[in-house]
Amino acid sequence: MGSRKGNAITLEEIFNEAIDKSLNIMNEKNPDLENKEEVAKMVGVGAIIFNDLANNRIKDEIFDWNQVLNFNGETGPYMQYTYVRTQSILRNSGYVPENIDYTKLSEKEEIEVIKQLANFTDIVKSGVDKNEPSILARYLIDLAQSFSRFYNEHHILCDDKSLQDARLVLTSAVGIVIKEGLGLLGISCPEKM
Repeated sequence: MGSRKGNAITLEEIFNEAIDKSLNIMNEKNPDLENKEEVAKMVGVGAIIFNDLANNRIKDEIFDWNQVLNFNGETGPYMQYTYVRTQSILRNSGYVPENIDYTKLSEKEEIEVIKQLANFTDIVKSGVDKNEPSILARYLIDLAQSFSRFYNEHHILCDDKSLQDARLVLTSAVGIVIKEGLGLLGISCPEKM
């Protein structure tokens, strides 16, 4: 694009294209999804915002639709999908326990998620102090990747009720932090995708 040649693209056009592309992805991956248009808008707009804010503000940015809308990379849709996964697990369990035995969370992947959750407040403060939203975006990516490793290695819904309860609380906490963190970046999270 080049404004001198008169072929500049407006932000509105970028958002509209992101929403259209997101809707096409939704139609392929989950054609029966309710409120597809609303979800596509959250995903499309969130993808653009996250792509911009995840990059250090003093570095050049390369824009690639395949990267921006990737559900498996370090992207807004991946963050939203991770949040949706936490909510799906909680819906499938039917409850979020209140009193749990935290000592049940002793696996390496669980400890890593707990450590990252504990850093949320400091990360937000650091991003604000340095006027650098990429600090929060990078943290959210790391948290989502840690949760995915935990999710892939361990059954959250399991026969051991006290272990399941502890893992459900951990899953709930990850969902809360991702939703709050994305909210601070101006990104909404759908409940289903």
